[in-house]
Amino acid sequence: MKLLILGSGPLSEQAERLAQAAGVEYAVSAVPESADAILPATEDDAVLNALSGDNVLFDPAAWRVASSRLATDALLRDRGIPAPEYFPGGSEPYLVKPDRGSFGLGIWVTDDYCEVGGAVNAGFVTQEELDGDVWSQVVIGAPGAYTAYPAARLSFDGRRRVSAECAHAPEAEALADTAKRVAEAIGVHGILEVEAICHHGTWKVIDANARLPMLTPDAILSSTGVNLLEEWMKLK
Repeated sequence: MKLLILGSGPLSEQAERLAQAAGVEYAVSAVPESADAILPATEDDAVLNALSGDNVLFDPAAWRVASSRLATDALLRDRGIPAPEYFPGGSEPYLVKPDRGSFGLGIWVTDDYCEVGGAVNAGFVTQEELDGDVWSQVVIGAPGAYTAYPAARLSFDGRRRVSAECAHAPEAEALADTAKRVAEAIGVHGILEVEAICHHGTWKVIDANARLPMLTPDAILSSTGVNLLEEWMKLK
């Protein structure tokens, strides 16, 4: 079996490490090529929108929802899934996030109500900034049948994720259940990572990614021997 990792940079490097650990023959390319399985390791919409076929490890419908913070937050509110309070609720300072983007780009914190109000009108997601550890919870599967994997505590340099470590999360079962609820709401076929903070005993969702996560797969592989790429490929 040959796996094509489509893309470059940190996501591609993460995919390569998992493929190597699984003993899977793979190639890396910036453009689609013939392969038994294709794993997009990019967030380039032009590339993602051109992909189709049962051999692609990608759920375009889930990606369209999860890649939009506004769309994801609307689903969370509709399903009653806890999230940080939205402006003008909650308390300052507020975290201001663009509708789209990853790796912490374009996010800032402010306690200026006028600035936050302007950001809301400009289409930004504005929520109170919560204290506490950020946890990554990955689930893989399809509606009605998701498997949750060990949670990982994330570390950041500014807003950029720099490490992940599997550890005992508070209310771990509730975190897994929360991630499954998000996956059901989005209708994911494949993989979903949910980032959440345990705030006063309640898990509050701060982000969701319908693609291969960064660093969490390394932490899970090193601590448990479970390879998320292999788990994902079992669905195909």
